Amino acid sequence: MSAVPGKVGWPIVGDQSYSFYRDPTSFIEQNFSNHQSRIFKARFLNKPTVFVGSNKGVQDVLNDDSSALEMGYRAFMYQIYGDNILFMNDEESIEVRKCLCKLFTTHSIEDYQKTIDAITSKYLNDIDTSKPLCVYSVLKQLATEICLSLFLDLDFAHSKDLAVQISSLTKTHWHGIVSVPLNLKLPMGNSSTFGKALEAKASLLKVIEEKLQQKSGFTHKMEGLSFPNSSYIQNHLLLFTSALVPKAIASLLTSFITATGQHDQVFCQDDLLFDNALMESVLLEVERLYPPFIGGRRVARKDCVIGGYHIEEGQALVYLSHSAHRDPDVFKDPEKFDPGRWTNGNAKDKEKLFCFGAGPRACIGKNFVNIIVHTILKQFLQQFRWKLVDNQDLSPKWLPVSRPREAVMVQISREQESML
Repeated sequence: MSAVPGKVGWPIVGDQSYSFYRDPTSFIEQNFSNHQSRIFKARFLNKPTVFVGSNKGVQDVLNDDSSALEMGYRAFMYQIYGDNILFMNDEESIEVRKCLCKLFTTHSIEDYQKTIDAITSKYLNDIDTSKPLCVYSVLKQLATEICLSLFLDLDFAHSKDLAVQISSLTKTHWHGIVSVPLNLKLPMGNSSTFGKALEAKASLLKVIEEKLQQKSGFTHKMEGLSFPNSSYIQNHLLLFTSALVPKAIASLLTSFITATGQHDQVFCQDDLLFDNALMESVLLEVERLYPPFIGGRRVARKDCVIGGYHIEEGQALVYLSHSAHRDPDVFKDPEKFDPGRWTNGNAKDKEKLFCFGAGPRACIGKNFVNIIVHTILKQFLQQFRWKLVDNQDLSPKWLPVSRPREAVMVQISREQESML
């Protein structure tokens, strides 16, 4: 068993957080090269941290079956979200997970399909195709409308002012995740970004409480579950209605539209509409190259082995889905966008993608997200054809959610127009 290569440095002065946040992929690749290993250690968030970027290593992290690892988000996100599945371990997480899974069974998701179809159809019908659109902004708004309509039983058509208010609150709330966690009151009565996020959280919880009193829709289904603590209902509704889910959905959709709107693709958009196998292969390749989240975090509660390396009790681990999906030991030409790999060399490697996590803590809403993504793309393909505006910067921004670094503009035409 080998020791993890790298140095954790001295507290504060040896911290590498700035280098990581400034350019995460360069930081990761440079350390891979320096240590000749896809697993290395450094001081991150002022804590000795092991970065895990091999596909096998990430599998070991996510499939931990010995309770050697615990979730590592509480110190950074707890105040923003409160008690929910993201911060739970052991028996508590198992019980809460059982409750939540009842909301996302195949039968339950079928109940949501009619709402997803209707919202998507109206939204796409109203798109102005006379000029190029910022595809990420357009798709994020659509995903937000779907999530708030489903989770809060919110009617955007008849409660427009409330919908705008709640959407604004979710945006302010989200900004607290990427800010310094200090609740400061500034001169002239203003609050810090984190303080404003906590204020938005309080307002959202008030809206959620009002929705719970109406005894209808998804909120009523939540009340019917046997949560160990009644406050979990509100906190999980806060998680579901936050900007986290719409941003992840918009990230996947934008990557799909961007990848398939370039001139060098060997297939045409008509093929995607009528060839389900090709559509699945393209989506898998989007998940591989452009996962919405670059990775995640755990903390070792006891000594263990990850990817063949000894991990010490108390060390943090950052698992890198982005890097695992580009591991050349698994994926030939890993930087190439190649949907054909999923019917050839990597046909049996779907379990080596971690876009939705894996193992006992895999994303509960994976099938729900997939339904939304497939519904939007199917209707998008039925109505539109598209191409990217020339000479744009398509490089991705990876944190906190992957999306184009610049506002990527796409020229969309209605399918009938494209045939003229």
